[in-house]
Amino acid sequence: SAKPIFLYFTGHGLPNKSDLNNNFLTLWNKQLLSVTQLSQMLDELPDETSVTVVMAQCFSGSFANLIYQGGNPKHPIALQTRCGFFATIKSLPSVGCTPSVNEADYRDYSSSFFAGLSGRNRIGKLVASADYNKDGKISYAEAHAFAKVDNKTIDLPISTSESWLQETASSKNVEFILQQPIAEIIKNARPEQRYVVNSLVKMFNWNGNESFGDNLDAFTAKQYNTEEEKAYIERLKMELINISMENQIRNSQNQQAIMNLNRLIECESGFPQ
Repeated sequence: SAKPIFLYFTGHGLPNKSDLNNNFLTLWNKQLLSVTQLSQMLDELPDETSVTVVMAQCFSGSFANLIYQGGNPKHPIALQTRCGFFATIKSLPSVGCTPSVNEADYRDYSSSFFAGLSGRNRIGKLVASADYNKDGKISYAEAHAFAKVDNKTIDLPISTSESWLQETASSKNVEFILQQPIAEIIKNARPEQRYVVNSLVKMFNWNGNESFGDNLDAFTAKQYNTEEEKAYIERLKMELINISMENQIRNSQNQQAIMNLNRLIECESGFPQ
């Protein structure tokens, strides 16, 4: 069988002003590679070749569109199994581009992701285990969950399935989700998702029996003043939407959507071979 491909990109990314679904990463000599161009290259691979990407550049969330044929969200999902993890959403810069050189202080998504995956941070110190489902292996999805809590920056980490679920959620869906008790929502969560929600709820001393909306209303502006704190609140909101939308799709009769979701989550649950 075809060997799986793991692609890690750390470098600079640029937004595509006319279409944030087709942003760029920058290569040598200032050459640009768009989501569409990279996807078309991947389309050439044999159907049984699975591809997992980790990208830390600014505006990297746009590359979640690699899951579609030609990288176009209007096209069907690609024949190969493809998934990925991104430092932040398609409309935001990421902190991975800092000129910081002190390794012990250096914080960015990929440092946290690989610390979660390997069990050691970039200076070799052991970190808490990211084996949230206790199966003896750390999956990419678990490393991604580890990074969401560990990576104390303004980034909003997102995976391919999460990007797909966020796009599926209507503003009405979101409004409803944010009014449900957090403890009810996480009954349907996978272990790594539960870890993220519980960690962030604890971080802010929120009440899990109340909704995100009620907790946020009770949270005064004084406590909510740094950009990092705002990002953590946004990460918690995103996680609650991911869990709820996944549950909604699983309970729907839409077999195609369920199949797409299963493929993405299965790919994201992979681990280094």
